Amino acid sequence: MSVYLDTSDIEQIKILSDLLPIAGVTTNPTIVAKSGVKMLNLLPRIRDALDGDGLIFGQVISTNADDIVAEALKLNQMVDNFIVKIPVNMQGVKAIKRLKNEGVTTLGTAIYTSQQAFFAALAGASFVAPYINRIDMLTGNAIETVESISNLLSHHAQTCQILGASFKNTKQVIDCLSIRQASVTIPVALVHQMMENPCVNEAIDQFNQDWLDCFGSLSH
Repeated sequence: MSVYLDTSDIEQIKILSDLLPIAGVTTNPTIVAKSGVKMLNLLPRIRDALDGDGLIFGQVISTNADDIVAEALKLNQMVDNFIVKIPVNMQGVKAIKRLKNEGVTTLGTAIYTSQQAFFAALAGASFVAPYINRIDMLTGNAIETVESISNLLSHHAQTCQILGASFKNTKQVIDCLSIRQASVTIPVALVHQMMENPCVNEAIDQFNQDWLDCFGSLSH
């Protein structure tokens, strides 16, 4: 079980990777476009923000297998511990299979169905990323889909990991993490929602006040 940040916000990557056990950072073309910085310059900044640790995921924009492979090989040279994200359709699975033979680690993304995940894993993807909220909006059964993927992987591709993505609320995150083999990548705003609870601060204030009332200062 691992938690990744789904962002290109360099300052938040620095802050949250210092505070929390973050395994790395995921991006996609939309996230990169929002940063206004192309991958060639963005990926090294993310690597520095992670202090050289963790995995970095970046996605191809090519759409046919030959171009996907060429782009993936180029991206794979930009930073260490890089995982190439490839949308899972016919051309994507073909590219994943070829990249496996090239020794390039891949993640099958844009997963809406268990059969997509199955073929991506069988082709050699090390990760598959089901789109939790998007599946929920289409069918309302995202967690059941992740459970089905988990069962398929346990039988047919034990080395492939689930990396849940596309979350809109904290319940979706926790429900996904409750499934075997599942890790998650979370937007920065949701990370803060998960960890910032006013009740905790109220409890700390009460503990400190009780200590002050008894001992006169916050010291041992």
